[in-house]
Amino acid sequence: MSDAELKYVLRPHLRDEPLKAAVSGYLGAGFRRAVLGVTDRRVLLVRSTYWSISGKGLLWADPLDEVALGDRPEELHMNTAYTGNTYVRIRRADGSTFRLNPRGGFMGGHDDTRRQVSALYASVKGRF
Repeated sequence: MSDAELKYVLRPHLRDEPLKAAVSGYLGAGFRRAVLGVTDRRVLLVRSTYWSISGKGLLWADPLDEVALGDRPEELHMNTAYTGNTYVRIRRADGSTFRLNPRGGFMGGHDDTRRQVSALYASVKGRF
């Protein structure tokens, strides 16, 4: 996914806030897709269509200082080769947690996945 496509999905929910990071990913077992956006004040999760990027509504928006990421992302390796799957645990303001697999696309894109995860960890300072 290009940065322009991610920004397009998040734009209706930003309230003139500058976007620090935007990540496309799969939730849970990979059957749902979402776009996670980080601004100076909030973290937003927008539901997306599965095969293409288009907004299907805001799932939640939490204050940035109340959202935390797991200590480090978990990369999935098979026979010592990186598969392109990286799992990030996210704790919301209400204390619930979920797992996001940031991916630029369904197949390939290993460098894009690592780039998205790095941008996400640089934007959200809280850890658990």
